[in-house]
Amino acid sequence: MPSAPAPAESADASGDIVVTALRRQSTVQTTPIAISALGEGQLAKLGATTIADIIRQVPGLQLTESDSGRTRVSIRGVQAAGESTVGLYYGETPLTGPSGTNSDPAGNTPNLNLFDVERVEVLRGPQGTLYGSGSMGGTLRVLFNQPDASKYEGTAELQATTTQNGGIGYFVKGALNVPIIADKLALRVVGYRERQGGYVDYTLLDRKNTNRATLEGGRVMLGFTPSDDVSITATALLQTQNIDGTAQYNSVLGPFRADFQIFQPWHDKLQLYNGVGRFNLGFATLTTSASWYRWNVESTNDNNAAFASVVSGARWCPLYTRVALGIPTTTCTPAQRTAYQAYARSKAPFGAYQPRYVRNFIQEARLGSNGNGPLSYTVGVFHEDRFDRVDTRPFAGDPVSGGQRDPVDNLGGRNILTSVKQTAFFGEVGYRLLSPLTLTVGLRHFDYTKTVGGEYLGYNFTNGQEPRPYEETKANAKGWVKKFNAELRVTRDALVYANAAQGFRPGGANNIPNLPAQYLVYRPDSLWNYELGAKTSWFDRKATLNVAIYRTDWDEVQTSVSTLQQGGGNFNFIYNLAGVRVEGVEVEAIVRPVRHLTINGSVNYNDAKLTSDQVDSTGFINAPGRIGDTLAYIPKTTASAGVEYSPPLTDTLTALVRFDWTYTGRMNTELRETNAFYREIGNFSIFNARIGVDAQNGLAVSLFANNVFNKYGLNRVASATGVPDYYVSSRPRTIGINARKSFRRPPAGSTASPFPALYPISSTRKT
Repeated sequence: MPSAPAPAESADASGDIVVTALRRQSTVQTTPIAISALGEGQLAKLGATTIADIIRQVPGLQLTESDSGRTRVSIRGVQAAGESTVGLYYGETPLTGPSGTNSDPAGNTPNLNLFDVERVEVLRGPQGTLYGSGSMGGTLRVLFNQPDASKYEGTAELQATTTQNGGIGYFVKGALNVPIIADKLALRVVGYRERQGGYVDYTLLDRKNTNRATLEGGRVMLGFTPSDDVSITATALLQTQNIDGTAQYNSVLGPFRADFQIFQPWHDKLQLYNGVGRFNLGFATLTTSASWYRWNVESTNDNNAAFASVVSGARWCPLYTRVALGIPTTTCTPAQRTAYQAYARSKAPFGAYQPRYVRNFIQEARLGSNGNGPLSYTVGVFHEDRFDRVDTRPFAGDPVSGGQRDPVDNLGGRNILTSVKQTAFFGEVGYRLLSPLTLTVGLRHFDYTKTVGGEYLGYNFTNGQEPRPYEETKANAKGWVKKFNAELRVTRDALVYANAAQGFRPGGANNIPNLPAQYLVYRPDSLWNYELGAKTSWFDRKATLNVAIYRTDWDEVQTSVSTLQQGGGNFNFIYNLAGVRVEGVEVEAIVRPVRHLTINGSVNYNDAKLTSDQVDSTGFINAPGRIGDTLAYIPKTTASAGVEYSPPLTDTLTALVRFDWTYTGRMNTELRETNAFYREIGNFSIFNARIGVDAQNGLAVSLFANNVFNKYGLNRVASATGVPDYYVSSRPRTIGINARKSFRRPPAGSTASPFPALYPISSTRKT
């Protein structure tokens, strides 16, 4: 019975990965932009199951985790609150998280499993002309394996792990491709369950391994190809994620020990449905896509650290005295302060339950030229209709269970609704002016309306909230995004390109208590990225070296700020402040010096600084940044390297020995060193190792160790007045065993096939 080897990436004859980053087929080395691609085989050898596992494999790609379930993706230091700065695509669908209370959908990145994925593409730099407003810093594309009506194939994968001083983990995954009508109709089914072992303990609530996570999901794909010129694919995807508690731990108690008084579970459920049609018209190919998804999230937060200084300073004593005690006042006497503090402490521990969801309907149609003539083009239209809602329910907690008191003591909630309607027309046209020179121009016209509304339900004497009926604020804008690219093919193995591309993000509206009118609406922000790059192959393509130098000028950056005034409440909101300049260089290299040996490496230097002071003339905003300050949570240097040796052991067995190193450079948690919460973190290396064998019958078994030296690399610090810092760091040493079995049957109708397609097509078949 013929069988399949371990998964391999889609590549040309030289091994260069085939990509569709420019909405047409090319390879990494022939695509005139900064792009990295990881194929299915490379993902398997890295042990990558989610986006977080590939972050350091791609220069300039950064993931910042603020808490369990909440992550922000950025590229080349283009990172800020508000709409996403990176377009995240699963297939043809761009996914956006819920806006939350702070109009910050970029802070919630979907965590889909990477099993049965053909490849992951990371496009660095603005991609707005082809991929829209969410791609001002770049685009990350996850492309699934497609249904194939020419063969039966499948994969099953098992893994078991144990984490240092933590829990046991495992996953079970399977994929099956079945031709229903030979060469016409196929079904592909994927399912998985994954348990990630926890390693953080709650000391006060006596809970162990509280950040244990369970992911369950799958997808069903139906592919119909009635002719060589028509292809239709329908996809249904479902994933649930349940995280028992936060990954943050107390800096004083030591690694992975936390003194939270409120249990903080996270539950989410993502449903996605997509249909794609491709129609070859001869001169061009028409692609249509329609997607609908809904992402539900439920989280609970421990707010004790945030409210500690508020309570001790009796900030909201006048509101409490006036409303609860019925005594008109704007200041408090010592006795009134004591009464307020006694009330506030009686409600501790403070928690907040926050259910939210986003639903989105997206349509796109584009026409791309066929052939290899001097003229190439892609033109299209895009429409998005997005709605999300978040409810916040602060509550007085039960110090024994870490949940809500019974009966529930609701401290006053609020609801916020956000609607985004966006239409865009886009296109890129390239012309091969001379044999080696191609010039490309891209344009996108956007037109959006964002509506934010909210209501406030009762008084909250710990954050200053007062009741308010439902109110709406609208923000809208229209404009153009531009791109210019010049590509020079110096030789068969050398390509040089120059790129100037614009990116933008929609503005929006804030919805927090007592915010002055001039701060309700914030404007779009935009940037220009200027880039010079070279892609080269050497020694009969046994080595590749790619280099890119870039500069990004980012104007009126949407920034999360707080207020200096008491009337603004204990809330953050978004406002346009100082500009940012990012300058950097990226280098990627792969060398195959001898048979069976591959060495790869990458490095990124990225300097992101304010180009002016963050100034608010009214004195209402707390904006401490000054010209020259380095952006927070952006490492100046990141690097990675890997060595893989896969010699044959026998005629049917191949060995695998792989070592990977990643480095995260130093980064700061606040803009100014004079800020009381300024911390320097990062500056750590992580080493992973894997050893195994691949059999010719499709079976692969490996042993691995991640974070071999058990390095506590800090990725995030949460600071508040009067309480210790809380850290999020790299996962402790994790060791495990992985087994994967793949099979592939010959095409349906072949005499070697042990069973035919369910409905074989034959010229002699009677209908």
